[in-house]
Amino acid sequence: MVTIRNATKEQIDIATGKTSQAFDFNVEYNRFEQKGKNFFVTLKVKDSHGKGARRGYSGRAMYQACWHVYGTFFDELIAQNDKIVIVSMSKKISKGAGNWVDSNVGSMANPRMYSEMCECDEFRHGYENTDEGA
Repeated sequence: MVTIRNATKEQIDIATGKTSQAFDFNVEYNRFEQKGKNFFVTLKVKDSHGKGARRGYSGRAMYQACWHVYGTFFDELIAQNDKIVIVSMSKKISKGAGNWVDSNVGSMANPRMYSEMCECDEFRHGYENTDEGA
């Protein structure tokens, strides 16, 4: 779940719309709640075999949105309002705070990076693999 502060519902809707457009209109809200000044959001895909769908450890298609979807969503939010504060996976994300930092979502025995849990290619949606050729 993502917590968003210092944003309006309209800004979140715009960011979601632009993110969905970048993924062939396959992204929508799974959860959208407002409590006070905080918004609680999760995203999902309409088609688990379409763009932006996360894969399970076995490779099974899931309806959860992948790392690239959330990274694009955060970029779109920050582009509209650089005062926005986003908390995702216990990490604070804001302008200049490293939106595209990857993390291990696996275990010590079976490590898996969040960015590897989908079928997005490395150049889609503004993300580039900077380790290429290393």
